[in-house]
Amino acid sequence: MNKKGGICGYVLLLILLTLAAPVWGHTEREDGYYTLVDREGRRIARTAHEVKKGDQYLTADNRLYRVEQVEENTAHLRFVREVNLEAAIAPSILTRLTSAVARFIPGKEEYAKSDNRPVAIYHTHSAESYVPTDGRSSIRENGGIFKVGESLARALQERGINVAHDKTPHDPHDAMAYDRSRRTATELLKKNPIALLDIHRDAVPADEYAGEINNTAVTKAQLVVGRQNPNMKANEAFAYQLKSAVDKKYPGFIKGIFYADGKYNQDLAPRLLLVEMGTHTNSREEAERGAAIFATAAKEVLTNAGASKRAVGFGASRSFLWIIGLLAVGVAIYFAINSGFGKTRTSLGGAGRGSDEGDDMGPSTSQQPPKEE
Repeated sequence: MNKKGGICGYVLLLILLTLAAPVWGHTEREDGYYTLVDREGRRIARTAHEVKKGDQYLTADNRLYRVEQVEENTAHLRFVREVNLEAAIAPSILTRLTSAVARFIPGKEEYAKSDNRPVAIYHTHSAESYVPTDGRSSIRENGGIFKVGESLARALQERGINVAHDKTPHDPHDAMAYDRSRRTATELLKKNPIALLDIHRDAVPADEYAGEINNTAVTKAQLVVGRQNPNMKANEAFAYQLKSAVDKKYPGFIKGIFYADGKYNQDLAPRLLLVEMGTHTNSREEAERGAAIFATAAKEVLTNAGASKRAVGFGASRSFLWIIGLLAVGVAIYFAINSGFGKTRTSLGGAGRGSDEGDDMGPSTSQQPPKEE
């Protein structure tokens, strides 16, 4: 194998090993939930998602916290900073530069185009249901979560937005559910959607999501961003855009953004989010009304090609740097291995670089002639 072929081989192997890793969809608890508290013991949020050190939570009033320690059912948080959503999503020189990077990544440039592209909706946990309405928390292959998705789709369609709502079941609700729903998300991406929304419900006490708008009971929403994917900054930008738009019309309706240690298939697209609509102890009707409220308030972002283009910039730069990083690691491994092999050959047989491959690098340092193949 020549030098160039060796480098390509090592890099290709490294990339394949990375891509072959599990989707890492993240797991949820089946026996309770976590309570997130600050250093004064005040409750910040509750979630059935598995919580790990390093996870973050942005509250309804845009205070960002980081998980410092998890003890049994309690996650202890440290306040990080106040987040100005408007400033965070404002166009910048960096955003414009990274948007240009998207042109060099196959497929990414499609997200900068627009004109009635659909909003895609699907459900990784297709059995999720609402006890007060559906009678139980889980209904295999036909959970109440589908009707919540229908309410969201209907509200968007009534406002002239094209929708692709996929109701493919991905049961059971286990660690492989995201691997199964990945196929659905990939098929939806072929429709060139402007956004993909994976609609779920949480599994915490009802008051965590209980809300009221115009004297009508609704469930609040929570956005989830996966921390372990190259599109993380783009997904975060999209979440910020959505929360900023919704906050202007219904402050507090989005109760927070949870940054979890997982992918949630968000590595597939720069505008893919997991949206929690209520919890299993809320009624489904409240969740359906909440979904309609979300659609009404988020319409501007979901149809804004400019917002899409900005998000691509974040995601493209992250993807580009990720690829460059893999290439650098692959090259380093190649030279480290070959350097080690060269020293071994020299110490054992004095062969050094006295081979056909060594001639490519320059004059041989060995006094022995190259061996015939």
